[in-house]
Amino acid sequence: MPDYTDKALLGRSIAPSSLNSAFKNLSFAIGGTLPLLALTILGWGDWRTFFSNPVRAGVIILALAGAIAYAFSGSSGLGIGRREDPSSRWIFVPLILIAIVFAWLPPHLDRLNRWTIDGDTVRYLGLIITAVGGFVRVATVFELGHRFSMFVAVQPDHRLKTDGFYRFVRHPSYLGALLVMAGWALVFRSVIGLLLTAAMCVPIIALIRAEEEFLVREFGEQYRSYQQHTPWRLFPLLY
Repeated sequence: MPDYTDKALLGRSIAPSSLNSAFKNLSFAIGGTLPLLALTILGWGDWRTFFSNPVRAGVIILALAGAIAYAFSGSSGLGIGRREDPSSRWIFVPLILIAIVFAWLPPHLDRLNRWTIDGDTVRYLGLIITAVGGFVRVATVFELGHRFSMFVAVQPDHRLKTDGFYRFVRHPSYLGALLVMAGWALVFRSVIGLLLTAAMCVPIIALIRAEEEFLVREFGEQYRSYQQHTPWRLFPLLY
């Protein structure tokens, strides 16, 4: 499962390329992903039957592939850069709590066949949505490179990122993460998973607001102009 961050910023297109940086990012991504995947399999209750279904196996492969890809993105991970907004850190508490429940509960209810949507078609649709969301998420991290951080922070030599996925919404990384959650919920046919995805929008929107206030303070009219030219924060035509 992915971390929930998005920075509408990009510095010079020089990303760290050393093996040490890649190993550090890989350790960060795998360290965050494996416990959630373990909770997912534990929620199902039996790893043999879990992997007997190609869609369930596929979603695990996608999660691991995303973590490995992240290692080569050049992300700064937990770096706070030149300046950070520590007042937004509290938002990560509900994000993490929802992610933990989300990892365990949908597969558990799927195994019990409770609060589920019938049909394997739903599972395959979920796998496709997960793949699309994962691509959007990882692609935006690559677009930002080492300017991408878990925290709301400004790195040295920043300039606004307004092209690529950022032409359509101001926070495409969050959009990708929510698509992954929605797809994941459908893989396990979970109504509760879809409700948890909707619940995740609340802390993400709080994080977006904190981030945009921070960016306005840092970039002033330049960021306000970007807001006018790209009016949608998260969902095109909706928000």
